[in-house]
Amino acid sequence: MLADNSPRRIQRGVMEKQRRQQMNNLYSRLASLLPPSQAELPKPALLDYSSTYVKILQKRIRELEAKKEELKSETSTSAKDSTLQAIEVIEKGSIVEVNLVTGLNKGFMLHEVINILEEEGAQILSANYSASTDRVFCTISSQAFSSRIGIETSRVHERLKALCGTGCFSPAVVGN
Repeated sequence: MLADNSPRRIQRGVMEKQRRQQMNNLYSRLASLLPPSQAELPKPALLDYSSTYVKILQKRIRELEAKKEELKSETSTSAKDSTLQAIEVIEKGSIVEVNLVTGLNKGFMLHEVINILEEEGAQILSANYSASTDRVFCTISSQAFSSRIGIETSRVHERLKALCGTGCFSPAVVGN
């Protein structure tokens, strides 16, 4: 009878050894996923720490996702802001000064603004153009070809608003 049970015991012993080896491999794999300082914990403590560590990582993921959404909203806000334009037409006697602010991605063309001023009877005295990281600033000083006729600043202002489109912030024309 002992001989009959012997192969079964041997088979069970082999299966148990394989199970222990598989469990040790799984513990090793688990330890490799944890911070190095925690990898040498005893097996029961390793399991406890692992569950705590997963919760810590899940919390960190939620925090990072929230930050990502916040940054996305800031980026979309700054993208919207970068297309906004501001136009200001200031009349100082026979001198008309035009100040423009636009986003870099708007495709702003300085020559179009100069053409409008010239078509309205202005002679360009100076034009300053500068760009920052996300804005373009332009100041154009002009004078009427004929001081008797002058320049109709409200018409210049309306044409510039039409040039920049609907996303344009436009304070009123400023006179003397």
